[in-house]
Amino acid sequence: MNRLLRVFCSLILLCLILPASSAVAQIEADGIDIEYAENVPLAAHSLLLDVVRKGDRLVAVGERGHVVFSDDLGKTWKQASVVPTRATLTTVLAVKQRLFAAGHDSVIMTSGDDGDTWTRQYSDAERMQPIMDMWFTDADNGIAIGAYGLMLTTSDGGKTWDDWAVNDEDDAHLNNMLELADGSLLIAGEAGFSYRSQDTGETWDTLDVPYQGSMFSADLAGDACVLFYGLRGHIIRSCDSGDNWEELDSDSENTLAGGTGYADGVLMVGNSGVIVEYKNGGQLSVYSHSSGVDFSTAIRLEDGRFLLVGEDGSHFYPESTTGESKP
Repeated sequence: MNRLLRVFCSLILLCLILPASSAVAQIEADGIDIEYAENVPLAAHSLLLDVVRKGDRLVAVGERGHVVFSDDLGKTWKQASVVPTRATLTTVLAVKQRLFAAGHDSVIMTSGDDGDTWTRQYSDAERMQPIMDMWFTDADNGIAIGAYGLMLTTSDGGKTWDDWAVNDEDDAHLNNMLELADGSLLIAGEAGFSYRSQDTGETWDTLDVPYQGSMFSADLAGDACVLFYGLRGHIIRSCDSGDNWEELDSDSENTLAGGTGYADGVLMVGNSGVIVEYKNGGQLSVYSHSSGVDFSTAIRLEDGRFLLVGEDGSHFYPESTTGESKP
């Protein structure tokens, strides 16, 4: 399977299990064999699907259970020493003093040392529902969402997880979750199925959106609007907490996988090196990264640049005129 297809399959949740090295050791804990990610020299150049900031550290996750971290704004990376999974990791987030990561096999892990070592909290490979995103109101209460309507909730910091649902009759893939300033939660999903909760996830209403294709990500812009974006470059915007939506013309048919909101707007990235920048007020600009790789998401750095992750690890935007410093 080529790398472009692996990215796309991870985003639309059709590729559920990736091959893994047989060199990884196994241990038995609570009667369950746990396979640990292999420590490899080029982990930072592997397919990375998400990145988060924890203090001064960047932590990124991706294929084969790879977790890498950087303490110098993405110039150099180290691989985490203990990661109890070989499943592809699709999401990572910081909650108070802890990190959480999740992905295929419905695996959920946590770290209390800024991402160097991890403990597995939950896993159920047999249900074949990758987790695509997570959200916490505080250190104890959180939600994980994913394929075929997967929703798991915790009230004890991830020690236990219970099944929940946005709608018992829908099994659309739930791709990304976003909290608005008024406390509402939005979920961007597939095939026009997206949702809003105004009671911290207890109940959900289906959003009336103008595009019936898949939305892979959602971000808040600095102008108090929210963007959903995804398949074939489609972008929709709401400036009233999801009551009304309009479609924006991105002038690109490349799928947009993820991005980041910041004071001036939203930076979105996706297939074939596409970068779409939304400026507050609605102006869209399209760029093409010289690497041409498929990007999964982005994060804004303290120096004003953006770190993009995806194929071949991490890249910078704007691109350095003297060449990127790679590990």
